[in-house]
Amino acid sequence: MGMLHADISAQSNLIKEQGLTYSLPAAFTDNTGAVVLAWTEKDAQDKVSFVYARSTDGGKSFGEKKLIYAAPGIGTGRLARPRLLFKKNGDMVAVFSMNPHAQLNTGGEKPSRPRESQIHFTVSKDGGNTWSQPQPIHTDLTPNTIRGFFDATIMANDELAVVFLKDIPGQKHQRDLRIVTTVNGVPQDERVIDPFVCDCCNLGLLTDAEGNLHVYYRENQDDLRDIAKMVSKDNGQTFSGQSWVHRDNWIVRACPHNGPQAIRHGNTNLIVYYSGKEDESGIRLVNQNGNLLDKITDETVRYATLVGDNQKAVVLYTKGNKETGTKIAYKAINNQKVAKEKMAKHTENSANPNGVFVGKKLLLTYELTEDGKSVGIKTELINL
Repeated sequence: MGMLHADISAQSNLIKEQGLTYSLPAAFTDNTGAVVLAWTEKDAQDKVSFVYARSTDGGKSFGEKKLIYAAPGIGTGRLARPRLLFKKNGDMVAVFSMNPHAQLNTGGEKPSRPRESQIHFTVSKDGGNTWSQPQPIHTDLTPNTIRGFFDATIMANDELAVVFLKDIPGQKHQRDLRIVTTVNGVPQDERVIDPFVCDCCNLGLLTDAEGNLHVYYRENQDDLRDIAKMVSKDNGQTFSGQSWVHRDNWIVRACPHNGPQAIRHGNTNLIVYYSGKEDESGIRLVNQNGNLLDKITDETVRYATLVGDNQKAVVLYTKGNKETGTKIAYKAINNQKVAKEKMAKHTENSANPNGVFVGKKLLLTYELTEDGKSVGIKTELINL
């Protein structure tokens, strides 16, 4: 597949191939400290490839694109973005949603796609060169069932944890919250940890500095749709009762399609999410104790993401619309103090920002769009 293109400044990369639609770029550092960029790409026949590339020079350039798995039914939505995880023992784990009955589009009438999704995982034990055959993380394969809006992480015991929403049988547009954890890499039984939640918002899952497992999600209590959390101190076997991340008291009789995203940062966790509370709508940034650190009220901003490590963090979001154009903005976070907004240069026509810190720089990655379609993946190294 060759080397990915980099410009002469060696601070920017563009991944773009005619006929492909790109989505969901994400950047990481693996257990060796190398930078890894992962994304999905869809061809004209609707085959989706989940791929990655590794950088050995801190994100200035990337090596050969490598395939994790390809199939027509892999999910490409931001509410259930594929995950690439790195275990302490060196294994790589990829988790993604997939409609197992999806078919390639070979022209003519587009094939129907049954209302179904499963969550699959695959493991590489040789640094990402070869991958195991993907298998469902859950043993229940009841057809015509949505299992989605998932998140995944590696727990303190180096085992995989996956949380997801699942249809409640006989209850239209109602879902519960479930978890599956592995033992020696083998998935155990799925378990319900909240019997009724907001039915179509993404989830947040992380392992904190003390080894506790946190799950963040949008609750639904008589249409109160604030963000809730639960904590496990035994690697996902038992959880604390539900508590609120921050009380917005937002009541809405519809799903916002916009859930929390969280990162571990120093001795706390940071959580970012959207609240549409009347006269106070916007993005909330809070810490694990529920303290409101910042509020972004620009009406064009409906989704934000967090990037960080123990020392540094940043909240990223796209501003603008189709008429005015879009561009990525960010706010640096230092000791839970949020700096003023800055605009990232060279990010016109952008969507779905993500990134990773490389030394003192932020490796920013995002979708490049044209006429509302994602036609490439770009990276930029930014001095904050």
